[in-house]
Amino acid sequence: MNLFLIRHAESRNNICKNDQERVSDPELTDNGRLQSTYLAEFLQKGFHLSQKEFEENEKPFDQIFCSAMQRSLETVSPVGVSIGLKPEVWLDIHEVGGIYEFNADFTEKIGLPGLNRKQIHYNFPDYLLPESIDDEGWWNRSAETLQEVSLRVEKVLNIVKDCAEENVRLGLVTHGVFISSFLSSLFNLNIADSIAFQSHNCSISRLTFERNKKVTIQYLNFYGYLPENLRVPRPDLNVENG
Repeated sequence: MNLFLIRHAESRNNICKNDQERVSDPELTDNGRLQSTYLAEFLQKGFHLSQKEFEENEKPFDQIFCSAMQRSLETVSPVGVSIGLKPEVWLDIHEVGGIYEFNADFTEKIGLPGLNRKQIHYNFPDYLLPESIDDEGWWNRSAETLQEVSLRVEKVLNIVKDCAEENVRLGLVTHGVFISSFLSSLFNLNIADSIAFQSHNCSISRLTFERNKKVTIQYLNFYGYLPENLRVPRPDLNVENG
């Protein structure tokens, strides 16, 4: 099984200068929308695969997933159109922390509902949604704790490992800190330690899972297909703007 971890395109929070400018569920910037268009073209042409792989099977992905966060939903939209797949919302690949805002003095994170079923369906009518997304919002709880992050990431990793022997290509349009946490868990690193795997906006990381628990890292954080003016560095892996 080949897994492709794709970070969402540039969002409003990626360009905010401080926590006062941060929003709980940011949309893409104009640059972000351009990035997602280039991403869709790159994937549609099969450039994330070897030439031999694409000649043998021209399907860029067998399934494409996104989180229920606005920036992930928007990023995957042109991808789904270009490769002819309906994006599937996978709640557990959301960014670390969930949907929240800060209180007045920025000392506490306050959980918010997140987008509800009607809102997602209105803006993204072709997406496949899990039944658990209702009209109250998909999040609707306190900000996620580090222990909850670890459990969620491990759950996703176990699902992926269970698909190891399947001959499929899975794409996950997800988030920077989630990707770092996923890779840390894969390598048995403590996500609480000061270790991070950087992912630029619209970067692609490819991992091959095989039988006997073999995992091959094909490449990490590839974004060289983007025009130079859209290759935006993200030196600080920050959960507040990931």
